[in-house]
Amino acid sequence: MKKIEAIVRKEKFEEVCKVLEKSGIGGMTVSDARGFGHHRNGLKDKVKIEIYADEFQVDKVVEMIRKSAKTGTTGDGKVAIIPLENIYRIRTGEDGARAI
Repeated sequence: MKKIEAIVRKEKFEEVCKVLEKSGIGGMTVSDARGFGHHRNGLKDKVKIEIYADEFQVDKVVEMIRKSAKTGTTGDGKVAIIPLENIYRIRTGEDGARAI
């Protein structure tokens, strides 16, 4: 299992969200974020997307985010893939892939 974290431009978020909703992922968490990159041109408003995914979903989800968030200019964002030891669904007690 992996956690996918994506930081994308606010103006691209709706497009990214639509693509992800159609993909069949189990869900996602979204929060506002602010930051800067190499160019240090001030803090910019961004959106942070967090997704828990099975191994077989990761490449597909990352590619969908990359394609739908890309403008080709500085500040398009980042995608990180983080290994997960386990996930638990609080309501049912399920764990692992069943909890996604």
